[in-house]
Amino acid sequence: MRVGNSVALKLPLLFFAVDGAVALQQKISLTKAEEKLAIIDCHLHISCWDYIHWYQQKDRETLKRILYADINDGSAKNDVGFESIKSEKKASNHFALKITKLKKEHSAMYYCACWVSVGNWIKIFGSGTRLIVTGSQVKPPKLYGYLPSKKYIDKRDKQTMLCQASGMFPDLVKFTWKKKSETGEWTNVPEENVVEQNNKNAVTVTSMMIIDKNTAENSDYQCTVAHEGGTDKPQTLEMKRDSKPSTESKDGQNPPTCPPSSEGTIKKQISGE
Repeated sequence: MRVGNSVALKLPLLFFAVDGAVALQQKISLTKAEEKLAIIDCHLHISCWDYIHWYQQKDRETLKRILYADINDGSAKNDVGFESIKSEKKASNHFALKITKLKKEHSAMYYCACWVSVGNWIKIFGSGTRLIVTGSQVKPPKLYGYLPSKKYIDKRDKQTMLCQASGMFPDLVKFTWKKKSETGEWTNVPEENVVEQNNKNAVTVTSMMIIDKNTAENSDYQCTVAHEGGTDKPQTLEMKRDSKPSTESKDGQNPPTCPPSSEGTIKKQISGE
């Protein structure tokens, strides 16, 4: 098997999940000021073949490999143009990319990747970490929830629950919807039931779960949003028919009573990515 860069660039990015979890797990974003140190982590939840690869992708540019590191001893070989970037093996399933003395031009998406055998050999990628080099401070989102409108409950077979994150920086969030089972356990909602809407006129992202009317009326749901500003404790709202969803806002303001505007570009959300 070749380890060369040319092989990787011919393959599409393939994200792989193990028991519902991304096989190569990365944080959604990392915000740092110029001249600081950036450490981008990659946690392995799958058995990789021999090497961990790291890639950089800037806006409107092709994917470029930075280096590849031996999965056993951590030794690395850099590709041309990326000699100043280092890698570190922190544990048997934890690798990191280290960029010192950050510059604006380091702003990009960074992916870890490795070869795995699933019948045949394929290269899988982590979900990627967006490195943002700026002097701006990270600001966590305010989270609001909206139950299906009572006006349409008896008129439509499908019901929509909304979970909205707003006012954050950076504007990168990851939503997860879960349903409470009869035994009280929370299980992930299928991704085909969820869409995401970005409002270009405001720092607002809305996740919409569309489900059958009977299911909506007889089940409890939970919306969780992960953001760089709350990495250790994602914000969660429990959506109950018999109570109004609360807000995680810290400014004491009341949550909106109307659902958000439908303006913006709707795209499919890949839950747990």
